[in-house]
Order: sequence, then C-alpha cells, then structure tokens
Amino acid sequence: MSDGAGTDARMACSVCGDPMTPADRWCELCGAALSAPSLATSSADIGERSSVEASRDDGVSPADSRVERWGGRPGPGLRAKAHDYRELVDGPVAAVTDQGSSHWRNEDAVGVRWVEGDPGGFALVVCDGVSVSQDPHLVSQAAVDAALHVLSGAVAEGGDLGAAMAVAAAAAQQAAAAVPYDPTLDVGPGACTFVAAAVRGANAAFASVGDSRAYWVDAHGALQIGQDDSLASEMMASGDLTAAQVMDRPGAHTVTRWLGVDSSDAEPAVTAGELPGPGLVVLMSDGLWTYAPTLEGMAHLIGPIGSETTITLARRLVVFANASGGGDNITVAVGPHDLDGQERR
Repeated sequence: MSDGAGTDARMACSVCGDPMTPADRWCELCGAALSAPSLATSSADIGERSSVEASRDDGVSPADSRVERWGGRPGPGLRAKAHDYRELVDGPVAAVTDQGSSHWRNEDAVGVRWVEGDPGGFALVVCDGVSVSQDPHLVSQAAVDAALHVLSGAVAEGGDLGAAMAVAAAAAQQAAAAVPYDPTLDVGPGACTFVAAAVRGANAAFASVGDSRAYWVDAHGALQIGQDDSLASEMMASGDLTAAQVMDRPGAHTVTRWLGVDSSDAEPAVTAGELPGPGLVVLMSDGLWTYAPTLEGMAHLIGPIGSETTITLARRLVVFANASGGGDNITVAVGPHDLDGQERR
C-alpha cells in the first residue's frame, strides 16, 4: 500500500518507470530506492519468515519466482523469495492472502478463528503493511496476532464484543509499535492498517484504522462498516468526484491513520450491533477493493451469498484482483452468518 505523502509533482522510478513523487523514498512497485541510503540488512529483509504455499483448485499456480531487486527492503543484490500465497481455513471461516503481481513480497497479514458453541462465532483480522516503512510484514503480522488473541477469547467467553474490539485494537497498536526499527534510515518505522470483526451469534463488532475494509454482504447488497482513513475517502467526501475518478488520482491510497510507533491516532471507531439476517462478513485489504471500489461493484463481485464455500469465494476474489492488475498485496477473510446454521455448529 502507499506510504503517504500526496503531491501533484510527478517523477518516475529509474528502474521500472512507475510514477513516484518527491516525497517517496522507495518505489512501491519494484522496491528500488529513489536515493541510496545505507541499508541495515536483517533476516526479515530477505524474507526469512516462512510462507506456506497452499494448493489451489482454480487452475492458477502460486509458484512464481521473483527477479532480483534492490532497494529499501530486500537490500542490494538479494533475491526475493518465492511467491507468497497462503490460505487459512478454520471451520466455516476462511482467508486467502497473496503477494499480487507487482510487489516483491507479501506485507499483508491475516488471521481467522472459528469458535464452537451455542451460539458459535468467529474473529477475523486483516492488516496491510505500509510498503514504505521498515519491516511492514513484521508489523502487520504482530498486529494480527495480538488482535486475534483478544477477539477469539472474547467470542469464546461471550463478553461484550464492542469493548473487546477496543481492547484488541489497542493490543494491535502496542504490538505494532514494539517491532524494532532503525531510526537512522530515511524510511520511517514500520506501520500497517487494521480491520477486524468479531461475531457471536447475531452480535457483532467491527473496527478499522487506515484503508483496509469491512463489509456486510447479504441478499440486499453490500454495506461498508466504518470508513477509510485515506486521502481517497476525504476526496470522495467532497462529493465532486466519483470513486473511479478518485482512485485514478495520485496519492489516493495515502492513509491518514495507521498502527505503528509513529502513529498519533490509532484508536478506531468501533461499530457494534446485531447482524440483520443471513449474510457474509468480508474483510479485505485495498489490494482487492481498489478494483471494485463501489458498494454496487463489490456486491456484484461477491455474488449470491451462500452459493459457494468461504474458501472458494476468497480464492475467486484474489484471482479477480490479480486479473485486474494485481498491483498490491491482496488479502480477504470471509465469515458466514446464519447460513446453514454455522453459528450453532
């Protein structure tokens, strides 16, 4: 995802030609440095964290090696790891996270947890690492792990999901801020977005920081829960531009709030209430929703609820994003509500 400083001045990466601005230190597309500061190379920089490549039944192979890149994250002369594609399935909930077609590694993180009971429920968390920050993949994973632990416990215990969501977001911020960083580098400390959902029976709570999204999708269409913290959201709020026009503007994906040690406002607005009937809770990073930015487009893309398993839907959405350009990491998590009695399993 974008790092942040929006400006009308145009530049291009000397390696791949992707548009950049004077505020950019690194090319988001290929990872090349705009300038060449001294780099601290760590095991995280060369992708030592293991990736699990799951088999796919959609005919698209995730095994795709990446060319050598130099720049902010991999370091001079280091080779990026094999294509990072992962699937998570726990009971009826599922998620897929994919590197996409352009990025040299996957800086998104996702967690899902199904909780048996009467009623049962689930917790979903998606975090999108800010590309132009230090070790965003570590920051996003730390935030996901911390939040998922809190939310899955709250679902199991039957507590106040809204209160638990606030605690989970605070835990995610604390974990993100605890990831070490080098203050001597031109690129800032690690940062990530945050979106989460917790459901127990019909009770649900949602929260987000940044531009990763939560949707409720049912037979009536799609509803975004909360709003983006981004320049795009601010531009659309003016009412002068359509979603498609905004997405074409430079800096549209610049986030205005995030998790991390340099965040000045990481407290999310929490939305809690009862789900109205059968439907799907869907969380995703901007690497997916940017290709279907309107509610009508998202509802059409997801299609009739209950017509496919959650993992099949998640796979299909990732394939769609890659076919649409795959310009960013792509992550989606899906949890069903009141479809074939999942919460009573």
